[in-house]
Amino acid sequence: MGERPGGGERESEAWRMAGDGDRILSEDRLRGVLDLFERLRERPPWRWRERLRPLLLLLGPGRAASHAAEMLKSRCEDERAPVSHIAAETPATDVAGVLREAKRELSQPSSRARGEPGLRFPLLEMALWLRDLREIRLAGDRPAPRGASSTERENHQLVRRLTHPPVGDNENARRRELNRVIRRRGRDVLRDLEEVRGRPATFLSFLEQIAPIGIAVVALISAGTAAALDLASAVLAAVIGLAFVTVQIVARTRGWYGVRRFSWFLRQPYVDRDSTGFLGFALGVFDPRPVEPEDHGEQLDLLLVAAFLEDLRRNYRRDYRRAAWARVRYPVLIFEHLSAGHPGVTFVELVERVRADSQMTGRLPGFDPLIIVAGVDPTAPADDDPSAPSGPRLVDRLAQAVRVDMSSGEPQSVIAARGLWDRYTREQRRVGVLGSRRELRVDITRDPGGDLPPIRPVRRRPRLTHPALPWIAMVAVAAASISVISVQVVKYCSPFGIRRMANGECVGVTDGSYRFGEDSGGKNNDNRLNKVLDAIEAQNDHVKESGKPYATVVYLGPVTADPSIKNKRIDLLAGVQGELIGLAIAQKRFNDAAEGDDLRLRVLIANAGARFRYAEHVAEQIRTRALKDRSIVAVIGFEQSRRQTQQAIKLLAKSALPLVGTANSYDGTALLDGDAGYSPYYFRLASPNSRTAAHAAYWARHGDVGGKKVDDAVVIYDGDPDDLYSGNLATDFQKAFRPGKALMRPYKNPGELNRSVREACQDQPDLFYYAGRSDEFRSFINVLELSCPKRPLVLADDEIAKYVSDNAEDIGRKNTFDLYFTPLAAREAWTWRWIGDQSPQTFYSDYDPAVREMTDEDKGSGQRPSITRAAVGYDATTLVATVASKVYWQEKALPSAGSVFAALNDPDHDVLRNGASGVLRFGSRSTGHQVIDRPVILATIKQDGTTEVKEVCGRLIAGRQGKADCPPGGEKGGNAPE
Repeated sequence: MGERPGGGERESEAWRMAGDGDRILSEDRLRGVLDLFERLRERPPWRWRERLRPLLLLLGPGRAASHAAEMLKSRCEDERAPVSHIAAETPATDVAGVLREAKRELSQPSSRARGEPGLRFPLLEMALWLRDLREIRLAGDRPAPRGASSTERENHQLVRRLTHPPVGDNENARRRELNRVIRRRGRDVLRDLEEVRGRPATFLSFLEQIAPIGIAVVALISAGTAAALDLASAVLAAVIGLAFVTVQIVARTRGWYGVRRFSWFLRQPYVDRDSTGFLGFALGVFDPRPVEPEDHGEQLDLLLVAAFLEDLRRNYRRDYRRAAWARVRYPVLIFEHLSAGHPGVTFVELVERVRADSQMTGRLPGFDPLIIVAGVDPTAPADDDPSAPSGPRLVDRLAQAVRVDMSSGEPQSVIAARGLWDRYTREQRRVGVLGSRRELRVDITRDPGGDLPPIRPVRRRPRLTHPALPWIAMVAVAAASISVISVQVVKYCSPFGIRRMANGECVGVTDGSYRFGEDSGGKNNDNRLNKVLDAIEAQNDHVKESGKPYATVVYLGPVTADPSIKNKRIDLLAGVQGELIGLAIAQKRFNDAAEGDDLRLRVLIANAGARFRYAEHVAEQIRTRALKDRSIVAVIGFEQSRRQTQQAIKLLAKSALPLVGTANSYDGTALLDGDAGYSPYYFRLASPNSRTAAHAAYWARHGDVGGKKVDDAVVIYDGDPDDLYSGNLATDFQKAFRPGKALMRPYKNPGELNRSVREACQDQPDLFYYAGRSDEFRSFINVLELSCPKRPLVLADDEIAKYVSDNAEDIGRKNTFDLYFTPLAAREAWTWRWIGDQSPQTFYSDYDPAVREMTDEDKGSGQRPSITRAAVGYDATTLVATVASKVYWQEKALPSAGSVFAALNDPDHDVLRNGASGVLRFGSRSTGHQVIDRPVILATIKQDGTTEVKEVCGRLIAGRQGKADCPPGGEKGGNAPE
């Protein structure tokens, strides 16, 4: 050989001479081929750029072609890219054999990246199985050959059942049998895998199809349910969702899940498609016809090839599956060396025919990702018959098979001209799908020498398609949802405005369906309100279900126990329990009396938290709700005179809602800033502190308290600046008592209270006036009993009625001090001494049955609701309901907050003549809408634990009542107007 350009040493490395004279170029000199190969099998990042790849023909003698094919195969295997290598001396004798070999090698672990699922061929497997059954059927009743596999024996048995009685005589039975076998064959896809090592990746591929997105959706739904409903509903949604996801995962690992995909066979253009359903099609393939078309075998081969291409198309379809986006290399089918008799030649021809048919008919998608590389001797003949005369070459035969048919461009007649445009557009579409050229030829023996550029870098798998990414995203969404649920659990006790505050209390508005307190099994007071809330909820449900018109009243009060008190049994919920029971009695009586289209009453419960800590926050909720729900006509409650209560009243007054206070007695309640005076929307039922203190001081000075005149007193009150009630009452009493004879002793905590009482007992006064809260009254009397040398005399306001309700029997049994107090209402005032022959208030006859129904009977006397607070709660609810009903019938329209306010603001008429706490007629705004001549009652606890009323000053009834010792300027019972 002469020396080639580039030098002898480099030339000897560039190519080698085989013994037969064939050139076999080294990999370095084949870099151009490798670069072309990489471009062919690299998948574009965008779907719209995907096009059918041409046939790559490696032209050269057998050994050179085999060397190049092996090099391409090794390159794919090094990258773990999908590749199948069909040897020149392949055992496959037909197209079906080529497809079996290609399917097996493309599914190998070496043909997929680590962590990625392998390619699956369910359609091809089904088509091959039907072909095998057909071959067995055509062979007659021959038994399975000796040494046949279990699968082959099962196929022979199935053919026998399908062709012999009793199944073979009935078409429906044949379908059922075939369906049963199809389902049994694919009952476990993972177990049926030939490669055990591929099962984890395959299982993960099934898992990632549904698990990440499914669990993420379940997590989001659970988080939304927790926010919209409650935690229990969120847990139920999570359980149902996870169960569904689990079923889907298991289903995807079963072959019968893919049966629905076999409907593709009914759309393919090959073989008979007249049968109904896939089972009918399968039997049509299985059963030979008496006269079959000559090309029936070719049609079956076309069906196999079409199924193979469709499987590849589905494996590479970019949808929600991550694996399809992660596949950046097209599958490659390499024929080492084709000869005229090689089945690969027929395979290539059928592939191109299926592609052309899919483009022409439009029944099947035109794109498939398969790349075919074939080694061909350029001198090989196209015909395998050695006796045939020299003719066309094999390479020309392959080129003809992949050629894109185009018109010749011959001029057409004036008649045929009308069809030119349609033919032109069809050709354009054909070129758009198939390309203008369908084969690329490379002479792998020609090397002109010179330097070659390096192979272009290959495209790597996108980072967003990493196998771990769906799971990371799933964990992130699940973690975020769990965080949301945790926030809901911590921040919200329940939906619809029930929020958990910093101290653990649940505050907000409910129709009675939510229980604000925790159920401690009776260890604490938390659950003592459950039954009365149940009764209110039942009434509300009945109102809703009736479909009749209704008005809504919102009760605002401290419905939960103080979390700072560890032993909640000693916390006093008797006051709010009493108000709720009175409210429930009034609601039931009003609704029971309603007939036809009469107005009904619905009640909402708003918890402002212990000590009204969150009254302003809950008032804003009520205000927002009232803007949406126009049936809300009033807000009642406000039992404690605190700074937060004042803010809530001012806020609600901005919504023009009538506000009715039950036990709030602070003189400045609802007093607006500046010189604006009292809020026009607030109506108080309780006597103001100044009136109550004046009566208490008068009775103490004149001997009505304890049986002798009191000369000096110690006033105990809460010095908390947020507590408006205690300091105001103490100051009013000091002013009304003898000048300089009332010693003021404030406290800010139980320790200071105990010290003040001990110091006062050292020089014991005639009277202890307790103006503090009922929460500390137990501590007060304990120190009093232990520290005072003489029997103490105690006078208190209605606030301690809550303590008396729970502890009256203990007070009478101990008999260690004399207790007098001024309740807002008392059953004992409705006796002959005070009302004479007039009928008593019906509220008190309904009270005892209602208490038995709405409280726990096993609680004994330790948790009795306050009847005093029940009476004012009943009055507040009844007067609003009565006024709303009056407005409803007068105006022939649903009452509004404005119309109810106008009816309440009438100082010339009694708004409620027969109230449980007295006659109710509100005064003018200048007095803060006080009840005119509100009864002030003096009561004491007797040794048997019962209450005795000593004095009643004010209008208890509309008629004449018993006389009482009342201060000058105060109305005496006997002088009350008719």
